[in-house]
Amino acid sequence: MGGCGSGRRYRYSTKGTLDASSRLDIRYLKKQGMLRSGYYSLSWNRNGQPSGNVNIRIVADESMTVTYRWRINSIDEWQSKEQVVSLAHTACAYGGSRPWFVCPYCSRRVAIVVVNGEHVACRHCLKLTYASCNEDTIDRSWRVRDKIKARLGGDDKSLYLKPKGMHQRTWERLRWQYRNAEWQGLDWLESRMEALKGMIG
Repeated sequence: MGGCGSGRRYRYSTKGTLDASSRLDIRYLKKQGMLRSGYYSLSWNRNGQPSGNVNIRIVADESMTVTYRWRINSIDEWQSKEQVVSLAHTACAYGGSRPWFVCPYCSRRVAIVVVNGEHVACRHCLKLTYASCNEDTIDRSWRVRDKIKARLGGDDKSLYLKPKGMHQRTWERLRWQYRNAEWQGLDWLESRMEALKGMIG
């Protein structure tokens, strides 16, 4: 109860998703060496097309200043925006420290902030959810099924012929999980069809 995807689907209908947003991930910045003091540019692509870009200025261990342009729709004037996001660090169990963004609005320590219109903030403040939270039972079942199929090689043949190099027990377990996910989706679809028939009748 109360978990991701629970309750009626319309609860999430007005929420955008984190997956479709322009995100700044502090783990990525650290991996790319972009938490050292300096100026950097970042850009995003969606479906192979440019979807946005920002410039950031890092003051090591202190802050990140995000500079970008935004507009409400295609007929409005572009507006310039600059937002300062503080940085924080927590100690790791085996030495060193882990960096975080501090959301400018709620002061949460977060790994990701989102550039969304005139705001740079965490997903909680922007009321963003994960795409998987918008899924119903059949969406979830099909996603699990397709993920297992990819592990098996990505084609229907691997459901009947064990992929080379895969242990027999692993193959049998994955085949069972694949069919179980498919059955769950089909059972849900059948129950929905029966419910619709009852409403129409």
